[in-house]
Amino acid sequence: MLWVAVQPPGLNPPAPTPEASPPPAAVQAEADVFQSPLPTWSPHCLGFGSPWTYCNGTALRACPSGAVWRHTGADLQTGIEPVMAAGDGVIVGYSTDPQFRGGVLIRHPTTTGVVITQYWHVWLRQGFGVGTPVKRGEAFADVADMGSLTHLHFAVFNGDYEPHAWNGALPPSPCSGFPAFPYRFVDPAAFIEAHLAEPRFARGIRL
Repeated sequence: MLWVAVQPPGLNPPAPTPEASPPPAAVQAEADVFQSPLPTWSPHCLGFGSPWTYCNGTALRACPSGAVWRHTGADLQTGIEPVMAAGDGVIVGYSTDPQFRGGVLIRHPTTTGVVITQYWHVWLRQGFGVGTPVKRGEAFADVADMGSLTHLHFAVFNGDYEPHAWNGALPPSPCSGFPAFPYRFVDPAAFIEAHLAEPRFARGIRL
């Protein structure tokens, strides 16, 4: 015997539920995108929070109080090569030291506030100076020749410009009146990792 299912009169099957569209991806503001100042990130002797010493462990400055200054950035292995701006901004500081060469501060307005990136042991390139705007990835300086100690010091200061934004690569002259580490400095490796550009593809395209 053949059984046939019969739809009761007046009863319509429920309409299929349309598939919900995924929420649009958040667009990352260009001002919030950063990159490494060098093509590679190879740690040198001192890292974020390390005591200030030479590579052989000798303290850069000994204080009678026993205070130990902390390194507010990261030292990166490199030869004499171009240094790139980590993000869009304006050069707001340039200082030189006979032992540690040149230092540069770049001010970056972001959607969450201003940050300052600090680069030491470099020489500014021709055409760049305080007040010059720079774009992320633009080569604005070159690593300075320091012989066997050649490296780049890179730091990130979470705040607008103030004199303490220079702290980190050079030991302070006095042994007092120095803000406790890390003050407004943040781990530069973690900062860059959190602000890298994210790839965006048109919906429906798979690579």
